[in-house]
Amino acid sequence: MEVVRVSFCSSYILCMMCYNNNNASKDAYDSRELDGFRCEAKSDCYQPLYNYEVERILSKIKLTAAGCDHIPAWLLRTCSYELADIVTAILNCSISTGKVPSYWLNAIVTPVPKIHKPVRFCDYRPISVTPHISRIAKKIIVRRWLQPAIPAENIQDQYAYKNTGSTTAALVHFVHHVTKMLEQNAYVRCLMIDFSKAFHSVDHVILMSKLAQLNLPSFMVNWICSFLAGRGQQCKVNCKLTLVVSI
Repeated sequence: MEVVRVSFCSSYILCMMCYNNNNASKDAYDSRELDGFRCEAKSDCYQPLYNYEVERILSKIKLTAAGCDHIPAWLLRTCSYELADIVTAILNCSISTGKVPSYWLNAIVTPVPKIHKPVRFCDYRPISVTPHISRIAKKIIVRRWLQPAIPAENIQDQYAYKNTGSTTAALVHFVHHVTKMLEQNAYVRCLMIDFSKAFHSVDHVILMSKLAQLNLPSFMVNWICSFLAGRGQQCKVNCKLTLVVSI
């Protein structure tokens, strides 16, 4: 009975992670759709990561849950100096070849209650956890390649996922803009839009077509294609794990 409940919970979370019913045919991405964006890798233009860079990140890693590789954060943090060489070699190999290890693509999803006494599956919020080294790789790639490649004028009005951005900064900008408009108008109308499952419903082909317009090296384009394809998840309930399901 417990196995059935865990499996049913996993199926429900899988539906939440995919498109809505109107796009049922697009629930599972065909990785071949991204093959057109892959290009011949030129490893000679890759500037490798250094041990001291990775060691600094490992020493400050947050003590959060481990992914499917079961490598705990406390181990990476405590032994940051001893493990820096190994982790650096793994990261350099992955990024320079444009290939993401399959373990990095699988996430453990844990249902966390939204309310005090949950009754239905919709009373839970799915928390997805990937391996720590996968998260380190993403952080490095964003800071070292993606952020410098995005034109500054494209993110002037964006406050999320920026070093200098925050919710407070967004509210200050909003209040300032409204107050300034009220100096010459009797009232101001504001339209607030909340996109449901915004990140879950991003079309990978459209995303790659936009990234292809940036000045990114070939190995980075290939790495992102590899990161988006072949992803999977498994649900964890009461210390029990389901089989990995493709998403």
